Amino acid sequence: MKKRKDKDILRFLGMGLGLVLLGIIILWIVPDVVGRTWTFPYVIGGLFILGGTMLIIMGLCTATKTREDLTQDERSVRINEKAGYHAFWILIGTMAIVQLIAMFWRLNLNYKSVSPDIFIVGMFSFVILRWYYNRRYGG
Repeated sequence: MKKRKDKDILRFLGMGLGLVLLGIIILWIVPDVVGRTWTFPYVIGGLFILGGTMLIIMGLCTATKTREDLTQDERSVRINEKAGYHAFWILIGTMAIVQLIAMFWRLNLNYKSVSPDIFIVGMFSFVILRWYYNRRYGG
């Protein structure tokens, strides 16, 4: 398996390695300075390490593909545009329905409590619409 070694891949892998090292440094140094009872450095250090390892894995997966495999053709760009447009209107419609339900049934819905569910509806509708348009217009 041949891996690319151009500057973009090396920069991406370097950022991932830097995040992992920064997370390790935060886990070693910061708890000694602020005290071990404070959990914030552990959370931030762990998130840096997790993000860095994800960047390294994504970079290695991208390095195994040729540059031509990563560019999208016109059909896939059009499918993504169409799916995004319709997912946006599904998201707006879902927000309108939630607002109508809250108005007519006198529910005390707070938008902050409902927004993660609306976001999940929008993401799933984008994924499903992209799959549908890829099957319909693709091959």
